[in-house]
Amino acid sequence: MIDSIVMYPLDVMPLELGLNVLGLSSPELLFKFVEGLQGFGDDVVLGDGSKTAVLTKSILYVGDCADIVDYNALFQKAAIKKIIDEFDVDKLTRVLELQAELKTLIQDEIWDDDLPLEISSSLDLKTAISMAKLRVDVSSVGSLFDKIQMVVDTAGALAENRMLVTLHTTQYCNNDQLIYLHRDLLKNGMQFLDLECCNKRVTLTEGRSHYVDGDYVQFS
Repeated sequence: MIDSIVMYPLDVMPLELGLNVLGLSSPELLFKFVEGLQGFGDDVVLGDGSKTAVLTKSILYVGDCADIVDYNALFQKAAIKKIIDEFDVDKLTRVLELQAELKTLIQDEIWDDDLPLEISSSLDLKTAISMAKLRVDVSSVGSLFDKIQMVVDTAGALAENRMLVTLHTTQYCNNDQLIYLHRDLLKNGMQFLDLECCNKRVTLTEGRSHYVDGDYVQFS
């Protein structure tokens, strides 16, 4: 779990499981946090116990759910891993047999057409599952809250242990929805960080909130 976040010249801000909100008065400061959490530069530092967390292994950057988000790309790696973890020996054997058969059919076609080609992919479960082109089911999504909840539900179902990072989530949800979101995150042992550009601290009934004003004064 990520237990803290900091960026110079600010002080360290503790984070907890569930919903965490970081409000920033300065758009420039917000931009620096967003850039840092996406892996551009090393300004943002995350704490994991007594050590510094590896950003790429600790963060799943979702962004603003009001924008177009590629949920399939977002969860593809975790989805493939989850399915691989669930496969038993018999299923694995059958998938590899089918993959070998398909590879043979394609190879025969290459030889029949005397093409200067070869099949370079090896036989493995990850390649076979990737061929299925897994997609996140968005059929029940309506409101912005639905999109946010879908992200949490999908991450939970796939046993995603990275911290989810979004923008402006508190602006799209009422208090009851934020409470529901926080409790759902706790139930699944998940962590969520929402970044806001605002002129005062976001007040949460449940969850943790930090705020940095225009003079870089921090409130928690």
